[in-house]
Amino acid sequence: MALRLWCLSINWLGEKMANSTLVIVLFSSLLIACAKPDKSILVKEGDDLLDCGALANEFDFAKNLGENASSRRRHIRTLQEKRQCIKKPEISISIGVSGSL
Repeated sequence: MALRLWCLSINWLGEKMANSTLVIVLFSSLLIACAKPDKSILVKEGDDLLDCGALANEFDFAKNLGENASSRRRHIRTLQEKRQCIKKPEISISIGVSGSL
């Protein structure tokens, strides 16, 4: 009889532990799924307020960010294009004709 009670209590304890483990796993998954991606290097506070000269400085500084450099530079380039800081290349074609008689 005592052995049977002991086995039942072990089974009950195992079920409770399994349920609590399941709750912990589900709660952790929910927190991870709801977390916002960290954009602290990609986007800085005040980027939208920078003028063309400051954006050019930030673009040059972004080279020092290592693996995050390309993302930051893309973001700065987008801001520069939005503000029309980058002049489109002007293409001029001239045809020269010379002749002698």
